[in-house]
Amino acid sequence: EIQEALRIKSGGTADFNSNTVQKAVLKNYTETIKAIGNTGTSTTLDLADGNVFTATLNGNCTFTFTTGTNSAPNAQSFTLILANDSTPSRTITWPAAVKWPNNSAPSRTTTASKTDIWSFMSPDNGTTWYGNIALYNFTQ
Repeated sequence: EIQEALRIKSGGTADFNSNTVQKAVLKNYTETIKAIGNTGTSTTLDLADGNVFTATLNGNCTFTFTTGTNSAPNAQSFTLILANDSTPSRTITWPAAVKWPNNSAPSRTTTASKTDIWSFMSPDNGTTWYGNIALYNFTQ
């Protein structure tokens, strides 16, 4: 139950009819991880499934992002932990809505069996995504 999970500090409010919580203090919270498995040639990351996704790139993949059932203009973010399989140099096609630093997707690790961690944020419920590689070139 939401009311049991949140501790509202003095002066805080919670409107459970609109899912709005104000001045809440969250402690020891976690995010939901969705294990995609192999990406194949196309993969959809649906934020209704979680905020952290793990996947193994096993084909030249086109990604799609969806924001689940959230219809209000909300900010959303997620992390993608993307491992390469044993075949190097696979390609990724990101959604057109992703904006990158300097208008160019960052260079990623293309070495076989290495992992990169990507970060994405949308200020407008998925109309625009801001993406960047947060950490790269980890050994699996």
